[in-house]
Amino acid sequence: MLSLLCFTDIDEDIEHAKHDSAETIVSISDLDEDIGQFVKGVVLMLCDKFVKDELLNTKIANLVGGNMKIIEDYVQRREQKFAEELIEENIVNMSKKGFEIDEIILALDVSKDFVVKTLAKL
Repeated sequence: MLSLLCFTDIDEDIEHAKHDSAETIVSISDLDEDIGQFVKGVVLMLCDKFVKDELLNTKIANLVGGNMKIIEDYVQRREQKFAEELIEENIVNMSKKGFEIDEIILALDVSKDFVVKTLAKL
């Protein structure tokens, strides 16, 4: 929500409103670090989309840290979690269909420990 502050002020053009929201975000001293980094990443993405003035875009990027690695890391963590959940689901389904642990390991290319831990959750 913090990164969308610029859309609440309709009297101001979107580029300068984005700058104002970036200033507001960096001024919040007790903002949780992970949330703060994510919000700053969203600000960077919104700037890329809406702020055409390169000087202002650079100013905003410098203000919030200018590092898209924040978003890349978040996306990578989400993708990894999704992939693990999908593999776990496949392990459970294969086990229910009568596949042995060794067959599951070979078919899904996972460790025995991972299969055992996944099946232990049932």
